[in-house]
Formats: sequence, structure tokens, C-alpha cells
Amino acid sequence: MTIFSFGNEFGNSRHAISNVLIMEKTELQRTVNTKSKTGNFGVWWHKANPGPLKNIPYINQFGSMRFTKVQMDENMKPHLNDGIEIHYVTSGKYDWVVERNNIELLPDDLSITAPWHWNGSPTGKMVIGHFNWLIIKPLEFSPDKQLNLGSWTKLSKSFQKSLGKLIADEHNVVLHKAKDFRKYFEALNAELSTQKEGYTIMVGNIVENLLIDLHRHLSLRSQKIEEDDNFISQLIQKVMDDLNKKWIIEDLAHHFGMGKTKFTYKVKRLTGYPPNSFIINLKIEKAIKLITEANGMSLTNIAYTCGFSSLQHFTSSFTQRTGMCPSKFNDYEFT
Repeated sequence: MTIFSFGNEFGNSRHAISNVLIMEKTELQRTVNTKSKTGNFGVWWHKANPGPLKNIPYINQFGSMRFTKVQMDENMKPHLNDGIEIHYVTSGKYDWVVERNNIELLPDDLSITAPWHWNGSPTGKMVIGHFNWLIIKPLEFSPDKQLNLGSWTKLSKSFQKSLGKLIADEHNVVLHKAKDFRKYFEALNAELSTQKEGYTIMVGNIVENLLIDLHRHLSLRSQKIEEDDNFISQLIQKVMDDLNKKWIIEDLAHHFGMGKTKFTYKVKRLTGYPPNSFIINLKIEKAIKLITEANGMSLTNIAYTCGFSSLQHFTSSFTQRTGMCPSKFNDYEFT
């Protein structure tokens, strides 16, 4: 049995092996829990040193590392892998990026990326904590081909197709507070480390259960995103239908079946603005449209049409949000 204990080189690459120790099974527990010179310890198997993965061709990599010292790793910077890459943070706080999205991975957060998604640490900095990863190599999976995990799994083709769509959606790259997934990484670590009789079957079952749980969580997340999008669309439509009305937040909250506090929290979470500021932004957007249409309306008429109480209020709000007064906006845009 091969267990990897990482020394100074681990911080330089997840694609290079250093300080490999060949241990007997009776020494397994001591090896896994013994710190290297850098203070890091754990397991890591991949193509160059497959260990127990040599009998599990659909897993490209599995790792579970405890970092007790901050270190830089160039190869942890954004990269591509030829499989579905899943990370789980047991402890620590890691800055991560997927495509162009900056993400903060906190304890119990899970990230999921498709083979064509660039992902990794923007600086290569690995901080103190416990970081786990699993890379599953599908038979087929690309932007043009639906997910096909291969013959090893009993999961239906329709399930795989649905899962592939969820993983491909960039909105689904992180599941926060996903503590339910810790047990899968702990179980995989145990099975791959001990390699007891039937471990390949056990690993297959664990991976399948992980993927089923992942599908459930991502489906709920997608449903929630759709509900949130519908909520914002309905709010915009409600306000725009009567833009010059003096909206009372309590009335809007009641319209959506919420209390004021819950409504305010939801609008700010989804838009980045409290309700009153969001409504003013909608008014400014409408004003910009009217200004640029060159329909001959005076700024005073535009101000009242967009629900501002006075030209002065309109000018102040417009300038604050666009950086220029409304009388100069059209000239700036089109000259």
C-alpha cells in the first residue's frame, strides 16, 4: 500500500510527488497523522502515483490535505482538469476563482466545476486548513455533449444528463454550508487508504451517493435562483407600472406576502441595494431612456414622469448615480 506524505515540494505542485513513503498497512494510521517537515500531512493520489486509484479508472485524483503552514503553489492557480472537479473545505478560508467569478470558500463549502471551467486559487496561496478534492473522469462531457459517466455506474442516462446540465451552469459552482458532503470525503479517504476487500465497490457506491446528493442540492439551488429571478422581475414590473407613485415599502412587502424586514433583506441580497435605493435606480434607468430617445421632453417633465418630487431631487439623484448631471448626459453619450 502506498501512502503519500508531502514535504517541501507539495506546496510547489499538486502535480509532483515528494517524500513518498512506502508503508505497511499496520503503519497506515501513523503515516496519515504524521506531519512532514512543512507541517502538512494527508493523502493524495493521481495519475502519476495512482495508488488505490489504479483499480478505479473513473477517478483521476483524490486528495485530503491538512495545511498547518501558509504556502504558495503556482499550480493551484486557475487551471483546467479533464474531469468534474469537486472541492470540499473542512477547515480554513480559501480564495478561489471559477471562470471570472471570485469566490471565498469557507468551512463546509463545496465547489463543483466542469472540465472546461477554469478554477483555482487566484494567487496560488494555500492557507492553514483542511482541503479535500475529487476529480471524476467521465466517459463524455463537454459543452456540446451531455454527461456520460461510463459503464461503472448504475445511474440512469436521464439522471446523468440532468446532473451534467446542473454542473455546467456557472451559477452552481459553489454550495455554501454543505456539511452533508463531509461524510463522503471521509468515507472515500477511509476506503482508499485501507483498501480493504471490496473497496472498489464501496468507492463506487460512495461516489454514486455523492452525485445523487449533489444533484438534489443543485436542483434546489436552481429552483431557488429561478424563484429569486421571478421575484425581482415581478418587483421591477410592479414599480415600473406606476413609476411616479410614492412607493411605501410596507405596501410592497405586503404585496409579495412578506413583512418589511424580510422583504428588505431579500431585495438587498438579490440586488445589492435596499428597496428605496433600488426603486430610485429603476427611476434613473427610465430617465436615461427618456433622455436618450430625444423625444423633446424637458428635464422637468422627465423628472415628474419618473416619479421624482422635483427637478432638484431628480438632478441630485441622477448625478449621484451616473457621475454627471442629466442636462449633460445626452451630449456625453452621443457626441
